[in-house]
Amino acid sequence: MPQIHLEYSVNCQSDKTCAILFKQIHQTLASVGGIRIDNCKSRAICHQEFYIADGDPRHAFAHLSIRFVEGRSEAIKEQIGIDCLEHLKQFFEKQVQNLKLQLTVEIQDIHLSNYHKYPEGTLTKQK
Repeated sequence: MPQIHLEYSVNCQSDKTCAILFKQIHQTLASVGGIRIDNCKSRAICHQEFYIADGDPRHAFAHLSIRFVEGRSEAIKEQIGIDCLEHLKQFFEKQVQNLKLQLTVEIQDIHLSNYHKYPEGTLTKQK
């Protein structure tokens, strides 16, 4: 916890490594969400096949999904979403200028009763 997934279309691949973006997201989750940074797990998937709108090859997307254990206020989740959208804009700056790029961020709660983790004691329950 949290689980961070970045999905993006192959035509908007960045010349930067995703580790740069993930470091910023982890720092935001720690500073805004009170999440232990050592619990953050991020991964990226580049989609070779996709179709957006009318099929114009300049259409592109990047979608960031962040899931963490329930208990944070809507205001905190909203701020995390706003900050992470800014991180995406900076990371894909060239693609924003050159493509019809759609950037999205989705924040979801993980229900603690449905989440199991090893080793025990590394999951911090929010109040």
